[in-house]
Amino acid sequence: TRTILTPVCGSGAMPETPLILCALNAAAGSGVALQRWPKVAALLDAFHIAYDLLDGRQVPLDEQVFRRLGEAGPGRYAAVAGIGGDGTHSAVINALMRHREARPDAGLPPYVLIPLGTGNNMAKSFGLTARENFFIGDLRRAVAAIRYGADYWLDLGCFDGRYFANSLTLGLDSAILQEHNRRKRGLAGWPLLGRVLRGNLLYTWCLGLRFWRQQPLDARIEIDGRAWSDGPLFNLVINNTRIYGGEFALCPDAFANDGLLDIVAFRGRGDYVARYFMALRTQPRRIQELSEQRSRTVSQAHGERIEVRLARPEPVQCDGEELAPRDRLSIRVAPRALRLKLPAEAP
Repeated sequence: TRTILTPVCGSGAMPETPLILCALNAAAGSGVALQRWPKVAALLDAFHIAYDLLDGRQVPLDEQVFRRLGEAGPGRYAAVAGIGGDGTHSAVINALMRHREARPDAGLPPYVLIPLGTGNNMAKSFGLTARENFFIGDLRRAVAAIRYGADYWLDLGCFDGRYFANSLTLGLDSAILQEHNRRKRGLAGWPLLGRVLRGNLLYTWCLGLRFWRQQPLDARIEIDGRAWSDGPLFNLVINNTRIYGGEFALCPDAFANDGLLDIVAFRGRGDYVARYFMALRTQPRRIQELSEQRSRTVSQAHGERIEVRLARPEPVQCDGEELAPRDRLSIRVAPRALRLKLPAEAP
């Protein structure tokens, strides 16, 4: 039985001019985050919110956040705002969790999503988008949530000491990310070509390069101590939030505060294409309903603990970050791990 927890309004009065910690990933969205920072700063000023800024250009952002929270002590910051995409949020959230583990008595400030990345899966799952025609409105909603938002207790997935808010994958999706990162490094020496071949276009190209080369994985999967799948597997997605890959609702029943992770298995190339096509958020409602019905009956489950055993080490993708190949994975949910500040009307 899945228990759905309703977001509740934040408790405790916020200071007249609260101080927050802003963690800006200057490279997020191919530089969009840095370009849009002046607008974020203007909105913070408009809402009478003071801030300290970390930009991650000299020292990794997660390390900066971890150090600053340790130096500042408990209670200095009314919130921490991640400014960037899913990789930014993953880095900052992991820094917050490291701080909690190092100082369990200190408590954590709430986390705020400022969506300025490429995919923005996490923000989209909570009703925040980054589309140009609605961008400024959603940016204002995201900043306003610092002062006027509702509290939402977010579950996190945990793998090998690392936390993820969105997803962990094995198979083709991880291979595409590996190809993408390799090609992106190669394009660094060709700035003009790199300006054209980036973002979704680069991902689509890498999908074409890896799709026919991908070989099935020999995988055994257990969920909460019970065998769930044993045999060939083309792709595996373990999701915490609803939106995956920027535009796909693979897990229509997923809630990020129900104490469960959702597992989606793809058995072959045809299954992969069909399921992603039907899961597009822009599909007509009837197709979305068919996708939801199919998802509930074909190769999808949920649980608190997932064990994966592979015949050979395979690359792993965790919240958009490429990890070293593994042949054994133990994944668990950390329920109510982090408090988010969201627009009060967020789903």
